[in-house]
Amino acid sequence: MNLSGFSFMTKFVRKVFLVDALGTGPFTGSPTFVVFLQAPLDKFKMATISHELGTSQTVFVLAHNRAYLLRFFNQFQEVPLGGHACHAVAHLIYELGLLPPGKTLTCLTQEGELTARLTPTGHIAVSFPSQNLSKMEPANLELYGSMLALTPKDITWGAITSTRQAILAVGPSVNLKTLEPDRIKLAKSGASTLAVTFATPADREYGLRCFSPNIYHPEQQVSVNVNRALAPHWARLLGTKLLRVRQFSSRGGLSEIDVTSPSRVIISGQSQTVLRADLAEVLTEDLM
Repeated sequence: MNLSGFSFMTKFVRKVFLVDALGTGPFTGSPTFVVFLQAPLDKFKMATISHELGTSQTVFVLAHNRAYLLRFFNQFQEVPLGGHACHAVAHLIYELGLLPPGKTLTCLTQEGELTARLTPTGHIAVSFPSQNLSKMEPANLELYGSMLALTPKDITWGAITSTRQAILAVGPSVNLKTLEPDRIKLAKSGASTLAVTFATPADREYGLRCFSPNIYHPEQQVSVNVNRALAPHWARLLGTKLLRVRQFSSRGGLSEIDVTSPSRVIISGQSQTVLRADLAEVLTEDLM
């Protein structure tokens, strides 16, 4: 990997970038640390670095033949795929000139091969495998609704994804910005995410807010994984293949989504680099 223009203190020092992924400008979207590796690093060291950096996700990038191998960590453990982290990596690959604008980027993850490209508008488009939704049982509909103090009249439908993400669709009278879940109930429910959504059919757009049982990151500023299941469902209901999702998180986020393929979801948006730094050698070589 040739990071031309960026000098290394020693051959052991890793370059670290903080990227605001899928936002509408600086300090919006999901802040993500990206660590470029010159050689493989063991899992314990990556987990320790991720915990030290402290964002909801840190992604480690290693050049592998003509592709890039990605490993994703939250503050506590490795996760198979980080959606907004993929966008952050692709943004940097093109921004640093590691790949020409007209070339497709290939990323290797535990969930398989992903591709990304730089669009003419300067956005990053990443193709993810879609996920299925299952109808939520009435008892769970009542349970998750009670966590947000929603009444049955507020909720239009509910669903569960294969990765235990609970989704509630609400009517226009519900203000997503003012919602706050019962954290104790959410932690006990076993759901990995509690998402609330509504649609604006005239604009081919839907709104989304995602709460997490993680006490350190209680809200997902941008959730690609929820959209992998939710976007195809809204697309069917709205009768469109192209739509937009607006995140009503504290930082906000905006993505465009293409569900033309029956098995893929292409999520596009802008990201911005806000920090470039060196990861000191002691943090990577002397961990016990």
